[in-house]
Amino acid sequence: MSLEDELLSMAREREKASEADLARLWLDHPGKLRLQLRNDLATQVDRGRLKHSDDRVVHLSSPANGLQEIECPAAEFRSDSRLNFKIELEGLQEGWLIRRFWFHLHLAGRTIKMVRIHLNEKVGHDPLRVPRCHFHLDDSKAHIPFPIMPPRLMVHLICEHMEPDLGL
Repeated sequence: MSLEDELLSMAREREKASEADLARLWLDHPGKLRLQLRNDLATQVDRGRLKHSDDRVVHLSSPANGLQEIECPAAEFRSDSRLNFKIELEGLQEGWLIRRFWFHLHLAGRTIKMVRIHLNEKVGHDPLRVPRCHFHLDDSKAHIPFPIMPPRLMVHLICEHMEPDLGL
């Protein structure tokens, strides 16, 4: 087996494990998840990390594609950094699953200016070049594998660990 074949095999196994994790990641109804995320951001305000939080920070919509979208266009940190995210959810008979998400952390006054975390659609990606769930530093084209986790855990990780520590 060549090195490229071995690497491709490892990448496919990583993707298979990620898909299995994602298939088990059942979430609350999007309306409830929106309220939970809004509450999580309000907790960050109480902890002094975010500037403010209100009902308009996290939106829920139903685009024409039949999915539900939860979107946060701009949560502002005390450091003037910003977080925005979008989560696409699909309703199945068993419950709600994540189809895609984007979390973008724009860091103010840091050597690292931005962190982007993406969960792409399953269709048409090369697991060796672009892992389905990955992150980018700044504007790099590098797709660094990232674990799939629930949105509330992502917000916690970003607010409590990434924003305070990256690029200082």
